[in-house]
Amino acid sequence: MEYRFIGHCYDAKENHDKVWGAINMDEGADPWSWKCNVLTFWGRRGKKLSTLLVTDTAKLNKLIYKKRQDYTEIRKDRLDEVYPDFQADLEKTAMWALLKL
Repeated sequence: MEYRFIGHCYDAKENHDKVWGAINMDEGADPWSWKCNVLTFWGRRGKKLSTLLVTDTAKLNKLIYKKRQDYTEIRKDRLDEVYPDFQADLEKTAMWALLKL
């Protein structure tokens, strides 16, 4: 999987423990194209993830820019540490999103 962005928002006082990210659905696609097939995902850690398919690169870039305000960008290995079941949860969610295409 090719990630465009992975963010984690944790604040014990506010009871936040969320992830938000964007994954290329077309591996090897040109990242500079104005069209894209990117699956965005979000949710509380350990809960069912929500998804949205984004097909417009400008819209995706705006989303990522806004999410950088609230989420700390993390690498995939750090995501595996904070959310060990992420891959299994995402695969279930992504399968249903792909069926919607």
